[in-house]
Amino acid sequence: MKSPSESLMDLAARVKRLEDSAAAVQERNRAAPQKRREQLDAAIERERQDVDKTAGDARGSARTWWSGTKGAIERQVAAMRADFKKLKEKNAELAAEEAEDDAVVDTPLLLGVPGGLNDWRSASSRP
Repeated sequence: MKSPSESLMDLAARVKRLEDSAAAVQERNRAAPQKRREQLDAAIERERQDVDKTAGDARGSARTWWSGTKGAIERQVAAMRADFKKLKEKNAELAAEEAEDDAVVDTPLLLGVPGGLNDWRSASSRP
């Protein structure tokens, strides 16, 4: 049989091992969440960088699209303005030609040329 002091020494050793084991479990339990948190932080950072890159790419695509669209609209507006200018010029030419034709027709009438306005008036007043 063991002496009481030996039994106490054995008991103290077992308690010490149990305390050490409990401390190791607590450390592992504390370290596991810390490690998981670090992994999550790293994953979140990677995702943030991916989102930033994707957003940057989208901004670049949007700028390219808008630039192309704006250019196409500006070209269409310029073509419409050019067509409008040509139409105004054509209308001015037609108006000038019409005025010239009217002047050619009206001149004999106004000057009293035979067959003109004065002959027509005098002819219309005859019975």
